[in-house]
Amino acid sequence: MDVLLPDYYGENIYTLACFISHHLGVERQCLNKMNLNVNNKIVLALFDGLGWNIYKQSGISINARKITTVFPSTTSTVLTTLFTALTPGEHNVLGYNTFVKRLGGIVNTLRYTYPPINDRDSIKDAIPFSTSFPTVKSYLKDVQGKKTLSIVPKGIENTEFSSATHGGTSETKTYVNFWDAFYLLSQALQQDAYDFIYIYIPDVDTLSHRYGPYAEPTIKSAKDILTSIVTVSEKYSKYTFLVTADHGHVPVSQNILLNNDQELLDLLDVPPYGDSRAIFLRTRYDVSTYLTRKYENLKIFTRSDFEKLLGRINDGNAMPDYIAVPTDYRSYIFSFKQNDEYDKLKGHHGGLLPEEFEIPLVILNG
Repeated sequence: MDVLLPDYYGENIYTLACFISHHLGVERQCLNKMNLNVNNKIVLALFDGLGWNIYKQSGISINARKITTVFPSTTSTVLTTLFTALTPGEHNVLGYNTFVKRLGGIVNTLRYTYPPINDRDSIKDAIPFSTSFPTVKSYLKDVQGKKTLSIVPKGIENTEFSSATHGGTSETKTYVNFWDAFYLLSQALQQDAYDFIYIYIPDVDTLSHRYGPYAEPTIKSAKDILTSIVTVSEKYSKYTFLVTADHGHVPVSQNILLNNDQELLDLLDVPPYGDSRAIFLRTRYDVSTYLTRKYENLKIFTRSDFEKLLGRINDGNAMPDYIAVPTDYRSYIFSFKQNDEYDKLKGHHGGLLPEEFEIPLVILNG
């Protein structure tokens, strides 16, 4: 299958971030920004996992444009771009797991812990997130004279990752389920006190991982969420609603456990990291021939290609030596835990196929 490359000058989640930052009065040195017609007050609704493919399957008839996400197409990388207006190559949050030299190896970026450890923010007391990722500076923390709000699931509001990205809003409210989230949003809109509201809903992503992107629960959740946001937007026309996603999903045809490829592991300086569909490799050897011979449906990118994938790059030491991306529906997993259930998931993302890389942008009351 054909892969897509991110367009950091075109209609991309990065240029959307640059537009939002500009709209809130914070200027960043962006490559480009979207030009959107919006009201003074905006709601940014991020529906995790709601790729263009799932959006179309939902059957909801609303006007949407097809845009692309950033690489790797995974939540931690996309949200960091969305709230810093930086390309992945600038902020260096490169995937679900990424290599941080300051921390001595691979860390889970969302949970800010080492991959085998379940506890969130286990590294925080030793080295804060801001030290490990010094370029991650949210434009929300620089907004002046505007009241801002984030509405997020209970339990993630004060994590190191959330604090570094969307934690710069004036207020944060947490919810316990889908209905609670939209109730809090309606309450906030009724107050007419906020200039910017961010709401994050993870349900489509959760169900896509568990059942696959085209399964009934996944499509039903997408339909319900989109219907709800349209209904709310009709009641509060002072606000422009920007509705989008971080990535889509592909249905997994086969999970390949890289733990079993001892020949590859012997060539690497650290275990494979990144995501199951965006495999980052650090090595002193030329592994491209080996990978191409053994895994014929992997597309191999070298350092000379990285600017095409990651945008503007400010620290070459943060980069891997190779990035491998599947051109089919296989996922390539390195498990850091024994008895891990990651290889049981039926939907994955991170790569460059249209199903995981194309996302909707819906503008309501624009």
